[in-house]
Amino acid sequence: MRFAAGFATIITLVTTHPAHTADKLPAPVQAFFETHCVSCHDDATAKAKLSVESLPATFDKPAWVHIHDRIAAQEMPPKSKKQPTAAERTAVTDWLAKELTAAAIARQKTDGRVVFRRMNRREYETTLHDLLGIATPLQHLLPEDNPVHGFDTVSTGLETSAAHLLQYQRAAEVAVSAALPRGPVASTVTRVTGKKYLEGRLPVHRKGIDPFVRLDGDSLVLHAVLYGDNSMQAPHPPVPGRYRVRAAVRLVNTDGKPMSVMIGKRVDRFQAEKLMHIVDIQDVKPGETRILKVETDLGFSQGNQFIYFEGMGLPWFGEFAKKRADKANEPLVKDYSGPGLLIEWAELEGPLGADVGPKRLFGDLPRLPEMPNGQKLPDNWKSWPVNGGEFARSPLKARSQDSKADADRLVRAFLPLAFRRPVSAHLAGHYVKLVHDQLDKGEPFDDAMRVGYKTILCSPHFLNFIESPGRLDDHAVAARLSRFLWNSTPDDALTAAATAGKLRQPDGLRAETERMLKDPKAARFARSFTDQWLDLGKFLDMKPDAIYAEYDDQLAWAMPLETRLFFDAVLANDLPTSSFVQSDWTFLNARLAKHYGIPDVEGLELRKVPLKPEFHRGGVLTHASILKLTTNASYTSPVKRGAWVLERLIGTPPPPPPPDVKAVEPDIRGATTIREQLAKHKDVATCAACHIRIDPPGFALENFDVVGGWRDRYRVKQGGPGNEYVELARYPGKKVWLAKPVQADGETADGKAFRDIDGYKRLILSDPDQLTRNLAEKLLVYSTGAPLDFADRATVEQIVRDTKSRNHGLRSLVHAVVQSPAFLNK
Repeated sequence: MRFAAGFATIITLVTTHPAHTADKLPAPVQAFFETHCVSCHDDATAKAKLSVESLPATFDKPAWVHIHDRIAAQEMPPKSKKQPTAAERTAVTDWLAKELTAAAIARQKTDGRVVFRRMNRREYETTLHDLLGIATPLQHLLPEDNPVHGFDTVSTGLETSAAHLLQYQRAAEVAVSAALPRGPVASTVTRVTGKKYLEGRLPVHRKGIDPFVRLDGDSLVLHAVLYGDNSMQAPHPPVPGRYRVRAAVRLVNTDGKPMSVMIGKRVDRFQAEKLMHIVDIQDVKPGETRILKVETDLGFSQGNQFIYFEGMGLPWFGEFAKKRADKANEPLVKDYSGPGLLIEWAELEGPLGADVGPKRLFGDLPRLPEMPNGQKLPDNWKSWPVNGGEFARSPLKARSQDSKADADRLVRAFLPLAFRRPVSAHLAGHYVKLVHDQLDKGEPFDDAMRVGYKTILCSPHFLNFIESPGRLDDHAVAARLSRFLWNSTPDDALTAAATAGKLRQPDGLRAETERMLKDPKAARFARSFTDQWLDLGKFLDMKPDAIYAEYDDQLAWAMPLETRLFFDAVLANDLPTSSFVQSDWTFLNARLAKHYGIPDVEGLELRKVPLKPEFHRGGVLTHASILKLTTNASYTSPVKRGAWVLERLIGTPPPPPPPDVKAVEPDIRGATTIREQLAKHKDVATCAACHIRIDPPGFALENFDVVGGWRDRYRVKQGGPGNEYVELARYPGKKVWLAKPVQADGETADGKAFRDIDGYKRLILSDPDQLTRNLAEKLLVYSTGAPLDFADRATVEQIVRDTKSRNHGLRSLVHAVVQSPAFLNK
């Protein structure tokens, strides 16, 4: 039955091109199928719409891969049927593996592993950011991409429609305009003292600030948490872009206690709900002056964005006002001695890379204001305010003494950067002619060049990664490597290495890979890969039910950050892939440690913390972020969690459930647990075949509730027989109904028993090769943009062998993936 369910969605397709076939099945293979398969899968019965009796011996069909895998896993024939001997099973799987490998290799030689692949919208945005030195959001202008095999990098999910082409034109126009602002922009450092900030506020705003702050010389002291518009702010950005922000702060009157400072960003309501207003949280110790530092994008798409600072240990301004009673609306006295956060100064540096766009698009040509009606350019134009009306009426335009010669030179210089490889004279001539045609029509030089650049940034050569079957050349390897590790285009160093032929040498490729992993842009890989591999990108999709009253914004912010920092540490230190299942350390702050019941962690800035066995934590499997995103709003789902563990960590995904199966509904009074309800599936053969694999990891995680807290009893919405209304540990005043005790024991599909999550982890860790094999497969799919062929299985096994001597370290695994034939061939 399991074998049949695995084929429920597989329908044999008729191919339109010659495929690898066998004249006929060898006699032993034919006899195997007649003895063990035809009774259920003949032309007359065709269970799961599969007939091995008439299935063509064409081995590029997915049906043959599934047949091989089910026989090899001893899942076919069903246990209720006559079983083949080990020798018979091996003979069939060995022959099928040989034919399937030959078929995959034949297809790869003709078409390559990866079909025609375009950029996804994240890569498009990041590439233009790096290419043009801008920070303007572009993803929202493009249609969403379709994930395939869990990733939005797979070519078969990246179709290109007429809608895409129209949206790319719009996005290219926005990007070019952002790279060529109306007024002159240079990266500068602007500083404001606390006193200057406060005195610069309008009187109407001062009324809402003065009762909660005071001046100490040139410094501003915050004594309450204010709304972002009223908190101490860094200088506002003159134009959208990427900025560095710094502020000098210290604590006053905190009785020797530390305080956490939130560095916030003004955003719209939707972004605030997604906690995008929190740029960072940093701790300040008593007696020290700390320089807070962040780097972030600031724009105007949702109103003027700016950075502000809040002391998270201070009372909310409403509570502070109540304490002051009849003086609630009066300015705070200068000698007020309550706790506060003193801010000496805040400064803004940027926009970073402000000169990249103008230099890349117009080189050393001057850009001067275009005066209306032929008016003479005034001598003082350089003193015009950047955001003033003068540049709105007279925007900067590039000037040329020889328009066609400059157009030819600039376009030919830009094309290799945009297309990620040397460009032929013929292809370059096409884009030069396009600009020349605009000039011949009388278009101004600046406008004609913008048309050319927009066309280049919508070109198939820019949007798509054009590769030939076989070994990739150095520039194609560079493009794939930068896409993998930076979500972007090659930089000058990587391009130089490709031009010099260094990427065809293992040592040269390894050196560039390591250099790129050390670059801050590698954070894009860590973010994108974990968002998709671990589903972290969906963390905020579900808001827990009100019965989980301990869940708040501070906890929600810390949860996914623990997992992101954990991944970063495993990658940076080449720690084993088994760390994702179990570790004796993690990243915590006081809020998350309180949630876990781990003592002696102070501050809200996450740091590496050792773990004891009795904490039942360590490894992403027991991170609150993972436990939350694999559940429902009010109750845990062993099925959902179990399927996640099999798919994401172990690499043995279960088939999808039949379409007519209804989800298990929880008993809100807790009289019947989810586990007791799932027990009914054991009596249904079609359900039992899958649930025998899915349920065990889900059961092992039952000691963790909806928000990842440890529990011994189930929490429910209302009282019932035997239920108790109790106060939550570590959360005084918050009470919940507790029902039946949790059962976290179980038995795996192969009969191995475990008592709890710690026991289940030990079972997973007994096969570290499989953990590495799964992660190698995920990295190959993500980096190459194609699912694995049968022939790629040998590559995966080689990667597992190559990393074993280095304890299957994650960094070693990334290097092995980059050096593999699957990565280096189309």
